[in-house]
Amino acid sequence: MAIDLEIWWLRCLSFIIVIPFLGPHLVAIWKMLKDLLFFMVIIAIVMIGYGVASRSMVYYPTVNNFTTEAGGSIDNSFDGRSVFRQIIYPVYYFLYGDFSDELANLDSNPDAGWSIADHVLLAVHMLFVNILLFNLLIAMFTKRYEKVHQETRTIWHSQQYLFTREYFTRSPFLPPISLIYDIYCLIRMFVFFIRRNYFETPVYQHTRVFKIIPKKRDTIKEWHNFEDAYTYEYAHDEVKALKTASMKSKSGSDSDNKDDTTTDDNDLNNTTNGLKQVQRSLTRLERIVEELNVQLEGAIEKKQNPTTP
Repeated sequence: MAIDLEIWWLRCLSFIIVIPFLGPHLVAIWKMLKDLLFFMVIIAIVMIGYGVASRSMVYYPTVNNFTTEAGGSIDNSFDGRSVFRQIIYPVYYFLYGDFSDELANLDSNPDAGWSIADHVLLAVHMLFVNILLFNLLIAMFTKRYEKVHQETRTIWHSQQYLFTREYFTRSPFLPPISLIYDIYCLIRMFVFFIRRNYFETPVYQHTRVFKIIPKKRDTIKEWHNFEDAYTYEYAHDEVKALKTASMKSKSGSDSDNKDDTTTDDNDLNNTTNGLKQVQRSLTRLERIVEELNVQLEGAIEKKQNPTTP
């Protein structure tokens, strides 16, 4: 229950992601977590390596005069809890500068070889982790934040759209009543599928469409111009690719026989047919866009100027 409460509070962060000055920072935190995952993998490898090496030197019974008898100071059991308590747990808190009794235990045997070796190993470990790896993590976080900060407006609009889209597709009811609505939608979709594929009955269903309708007509015209421009660019790229393919086939035919010439003619004919098909598709697309534009303008005029009976 306590873990569920913690997850619920973290989930509340999604409601403030649409706020312009808070949303991009939450996105930066999410992207930083991905960088932190890479850092945690390296830290885990270094921690386990140092923990196994240092514990094996300090708690080696024969050389260091430790006993494994009942009431002794060594826990020689090998299970998950013992490994975590003896190897991972103490070494993890070294990251925060908490050495606990580690240095006191080593200083109690200053002339022992294992104590000197463990001192050197601890110094190298702290140098590598606390200086090198932590500075690497800070540099990664800084780079990630600068990258997100440069795209603040774009990221905010994207997150706002995803958040609105999520609640647009959800059930209008709260759980557990929403389960009934989901079952209804599933049965309805199954019935439409049966009617369409087995009874050959035309199915006319009203699909919910998520679309932003601007208040100004100029914005609609700008959107249409944008769609036309990118449609033209796509068609231009397709035609260019077809021309490139035809040129390659034509250049290769100079060193071939007459059969290759016939093949080049076929490729050229295919290219011409492809160009004609692209032109027909563009004409059809322009016609559809014009019809939609007329319908949309008519709907806007009706909404702005309602007729009284």
